[in-house]
Amino acid sequence: MWKHVRLGFLAGMLITMGCVAFLKLGGLPGAAVFSAGLWFVLFTGAELFTGRVTSPDYSVGDKLLMLVYNALGALCTGLLVSLSLPGLRETAMDVTQGYLTAPWWALLCRSFMCGVCMYLAVQKLTDKGHLPNVVYGVILFIVSGYAHSIAIAGYAAIALDVNGLWLVPLCAAGNALGSYAVKALATGRL
Repeated sequence: MWKHVRLGFLAGMLITMGCVAFLKLGGLPGAAVFSAGLWFVLFTGAELFTGRVTSPDYSVGDKLLMLVYNALGALCTGLLVSLSLPGLRETAMDVTQGYLTAPWWALLCRSFMCGVCMYLAVQKLTDKGHLPNVVYGVILFIVSGYAHSIAIAGYAAIALDVNGLWLVPLCAAGNALGSYAVKALATGRL
């Protein structure tokens, strides 16, 4: 049990570190450097909901707990970032507001597409030598404006915006649906 808490928290922490890179650099450079967060998730074996949601190795309950641990890791890290780099709060608030002002159905669609990107970024990685999959998947979801549930938790925490937290479960549902859809289309099975 403790292993899953630790690895889930770590994944949220690493994704939020990617968020910081995006907030500082912006645009394509920020999106490219954000991918280091996902790369380190894979490198350390951390358990990220959006990367493992289609895995048969986890029960539905385990996946939901993973989401909670990811969100907690993102929130704690985001709060530390907000305290130590207060100049990023406004930029993070702009990102969070961009999601908050979208209709729920549009956000669900955007998170669905992010789920597609994340599945393609992390699946079929037999070793840690597939960096292009990770980089392209992350760049695609960020520059397209898709919604990653754990990144949103990180941005909301950096912005000190509790309103952004309600987006996490909605986007997690969309991320899961997108991952399962592309898995079914690519492999013919769920």
